[in-house]
Amino acid sequence: FPVTIALQTVSGKPAPIVGDTTMLQLGEWESFFLNAGIGRSIQGQLTARRINNGNNRQAYPYGPVQDAPFPYNGEYGGTPSTPGPGISGESFTFNPGFRLDVEFGYNFYEWLGVGLQTGLTYNGINQYNLTFTDGDSFHNSADGELVQVPIQINGILRWPGQVKLRPFIGGGVGAIWQQLDVNNYYFGPLDIQGNYCRSAFQFGWNAQVGLTYTVEPGVDFYGAFKMLSAFMPVIGNYQFENSYNFALE
Repeated sequence: FPVTIALQTVSGKPAPIVGDTTMLQLGEWESFFLNAGIGRSIQGQLTARRINNGNNRQAYPYGPVQDAPFPYNGEYGGTPSTPGPGISGESFTFNPGFRLDVEFGYNFYEWLGVGLQTGLTYNGINQYNLTFTDGDSFHNSADGELVQVPIQINGILRWPGQVKLRPFIGGGVGAIWQQLDVNNYYFGPLDIQGNYCRSAFQFGWNAQVGLTYTVEPGVDFYGAFKMLSAFMPVIGNYQFENSYNFALE
């Protein structure tokens, strides 16, 4: 009678069977993971409301009195003995910046992971905009930056299956540390030293969508569109409308 004997390796374990068709093995998804990303970020306009008035407490350090450092004429309002108009609105616009992310987590299934994310988002100030109570508005070029550091818990959902290219979506909530610096700005011909630097922790959230490409088991590259948002952030003496930062990593 014919006898079939299984081939064995030196260790005694069955040898792998090699056929005409090779199946792609992507490795085990149920494990710890570490992600890192870098990309370009765009910060939405921050519209401010003063919650603590007074000189040297905002980016525009002058009240509606005669201590403002510009000529007192009809163009700017007021005279040395007559207060000029008050401030009715302030906002900041930003240049494109960059975003760095690091995330450590665990994949419970190949399609579900949970992680703790942190990183750094940086955007330089493009303009500091002022609106006065008499209706005049000024768009002043400025030097400064907005720095954001999120510390958030994320969930991520991936397309299941043994494929190299898989889409994913994700999001999470947590804290965002924000710091706003206004070093100086140019009010007409004048270079005004803002000297405004305030920081605070806020509550916020994030969302992302993208694609992951598996190079080999345990090594992936991803491309993602991400959004970071803070709810009505209070930074120093300003309360802002909701903040939104968009990034492509």
